[in-house]
Amino acid sequence: MTAAEPRGQDAKGSHRERKRARTWAAIHLAAAESAAVHDRLSDVTVEAVAERAEISPRTFFNYFRSKEDAVLGQQAPVIHDDIADDFHIEAGDDLVEKVAFLLLAVFRTSVHRLITYGEYATLLDRHPELARRRLQHIDAVEALVADLVTARLAESQTPGTSPGGHGGHTVEETALLIVTVAGAVMRTAMAPVLDLRNGTEGDADSVLRRTCAHFREVTRA
Repeated sequence: MTAAEPRGQDAKGSHRERKRARTWAAIHLAAAESAAVHDRLSDVTVEAVAERAEISPRTFFNYFRSKEDAVLGQQAPVIHDDIADDFHIEAGDDLVEKVAFLLLAVFRTSVHRLITYGEYATLLDRHPELARRRLQHIDAVEALVADLVTARLAESQTPGTSPGGHGGHTVEETALLIVTVAGAVMRTAMAPVLDLRNGTEGDADSVLRRTCAHFREVTRA
């Protein structure tokens, strides 16, 4: 594991931005390395990670909310404007697949992992706390996406239809149902990706697309 700038970091950014990216990477790698050599995550302390990253414990919390987030390389999810602007709902859309890929896109922007898929999978197996934290993170992503899907469903409504346009259910109820199903499809798809020692984002896209196709086959049989 070697320090590098998080994915998506602009190499031409300001000196302050580059320094922040290097510090973020140092903390993440220090946490991941510590978790890799301890049998219990409780033995990995913020103080020890901070010392290894050559920062103060106070600085640690300027970058990560918890040691679990630092190990996993994840931050509070947000939906960037470009992602929101590109997401629209049109007649005939496969909403489960469309929302599943939206969930994946938002998840990617909140996770800047600098370790391999294989190392990541090993840490999740080694420390159950990390797997639970990852699921909590995905829950947060789904909650954000549900708000966006609700807004887009409302925009796509035909004037005069019932609220939500789906059997009298509200837009919020319809959005929650779609996101819940799409989230289950995404979680199912991502499990085998973690087993790929040299996995890439392209692998994740491919597996998710196949899983969506499998879902359609099962539900439309």
